[in-house]
Amino acid sequence: TWSKLENWTKRLKDPEHYLFAPAPGNGITMEDGTLVIPSQGRDETGHPFSNIMWSKDRGKTWTVSKPATDNTSESSVAELSDGSLMLNIRDNRNRADKSRTNGRAVKTTADLGRTWTTHPSDHKALPEPVCMASLISHITADGKRILLFSNPNHVFSRKRMMIQASLDDGKTWPEKLLLDERGGAYSSLVMVDDKTVGILYESSQADFGFQKIPLAEILSGSKQ
Repeated sequence: TWSKLENWTKRLKDPEHYLFAPAPGNGITMEDGTLVIPSQGRDETGHPFSNIMWSKDRGKTWTVSKPATDNTSESSVAELSDGSLMLNIRDNRNRADKSRTNGRAVKTTADLGRTWTTHPSDHKALPEPVCMASLISHITADGKRILLFSNPNHVFSRKRMMIQASLDDGKTWPEKLLLDERGGAYSSLVMVDDKTVGILYESSQADFGFQKIPLAEILSGSKQ
């Protein structure tokens, strides 16, 4: 069964803005119980931005954060080791930038989006052809936090669908597993259990593909 649908548009969207919508990355529950959903919008001039919305009362009320950055759209959010949030963002600047500075925009916040800080990996670590990506945070049974990220790992085309792993809150992404050399686009990561990663993604045949992959295989070394 499902609860009754509630339309929150007028409560959350600035009436002068062109758009306010989900990111469409996964929503998360922080360790303190706060619900966080990545979101995106277009301001009164039509300029795009990325932000989050959050709830401290299990979804009864929601607060919309300030934009993390502009000229961006779809994003994914994850909690880091210090309890702050990372927003990993599709950046429209990458349409023109195919140089070494091509890469996902990455911002962090320690106050639920009242203020934002640029992460060291911003436009440095995760190449993109300008496409949606997925990011999740997982704590293993022995207490290690792992960030997992999936996207088409290519600056020009939606291909080379890849999962990458970080053990240092996204500063570096040494572990890589290539899933599809020829294609790949939108994706969604999930932990099936403590030792298994699931990924639903648009494959090279323009179909949805779902794979379950042992976490140990992703962490066992670079496979590009």
